[in-house]
Amino acid sequence: MFSKVISKRTFSSLTNYTSAANQRVFLTVAQGDQRLGDLVFELYSERQPATTESFRQLCEGSEEGGYTGTTFHQGTSGLGITGGRLGEENVSAFGSRLSDEDMTVRHIKRGQLTAVNDGPNSAGSEFTITFGATNFLDGYQTVFGELVEGQNVLDALEAGCDRHGAVKEDFTIVGSGLK
Repeated sequence: MFSKVISKRTFSSLTNYTSAANQRVFLTVAQGDQRLGDLVFELYSERQPATTESFRQLCEGSEEGGYTGTTFHQGTSGLGITGGRLGEENVSAFGSRLSDEDMTVRHIKRGQLTAVNDGPNSAGSEFTITFGATNFLDGYQTVFGELVEGQNVLDALEAGCDRHGAVKEDFTIVGSGLK
């Protein structure tokens, strides 16, 4: 009996990635010409320093560009929506691909940020925001933040996706920065 209690506590502590030291950033989203509002994310800076620093720089704008003006181009209702692609190379704010960081951070809930990649050590500017637990991505993509404000905007993004990976609406990031 005692070992079951310990494992529950251990699991609980392993799934709380928030910290007062973590930074917050925002993405302002529009649907067509209508501004929907801000998605505010807490970045897991202590656990994923390179991934969060790249994302933060792209939210502020960087030499590689920034997220303002990019679109959400792929999404599946119930899973997540992907955006932030900067050009064909999909590089990070540092001008290269990122090494995988702490892959033990799990995709456990709605609103988590995860770094899109096309294999090990290949994440760039693209990211996915989850619409629910996506544990099949555990160990494959770096989870590096979570939504703390803007659930209504995330709901609108999900409503604009179908079950086949298409985004039916024109969703654009019209602003971004530090919160």
